[in-house]
Amino acid sequence: MTSSKPKSSPRRRRPLGTATGASWVALVAATTVGIGSVHLVRAAVSADPSHLAASHDGYRLIVQSYARSSLDQGARPRSSVRPLASTQRAITPAELARGVAVDMLGIHAEKDAPVVVAWVESGRPDLEYDALEARPAADAYYGVASTIVGPEARALARLVLKRPPAV
Repeated sequence: MTSSKPKSSPRRRRPLGTATGASWVALVAATTVGIGSVHLVRAAVSADPSHLAASHDGYRLIVQSYARSSLDQGARPRSSVRPLASTQRAITPAELARGVAVDMLGIHAEKDAPVVVAWVESGRPDLEYDALEARPAADAYYGVASTIVGPEARALARLVLKRPPAV
């Protein structure tokens, strides 16, 4: 006697503990319990590109956020602190002239809103750890601005990069 049911192929089972449908944002949030709150850092970065020399390697824009207390008197990050968030990307002088929107996911533990710093330097966006360990050179086109945390967080921190005055 033959069965009229077609044979089904064996099911592939996933090992126990395999996450399904979890987003990377959910994973970050789950691993930061007790550290502070996860927030979106939004920045608009621009610069007058007329002083940038043509670079055969192009330029990279580095944007980081810090606790306000992590900056020195010159509004530069101290070498011993790590940013709360960091990103890097390739940039052209024309893009800097128009302005570039940058979004980063950050961890915020202070009551005060974090500070965003940005600079542009020659090279491709190939720094390790998405530029978490990068620091601006003394003569870099550099900018700093406060962010907004809370219901108004859709507002951008606006940074205009400028070369520091000659000492």
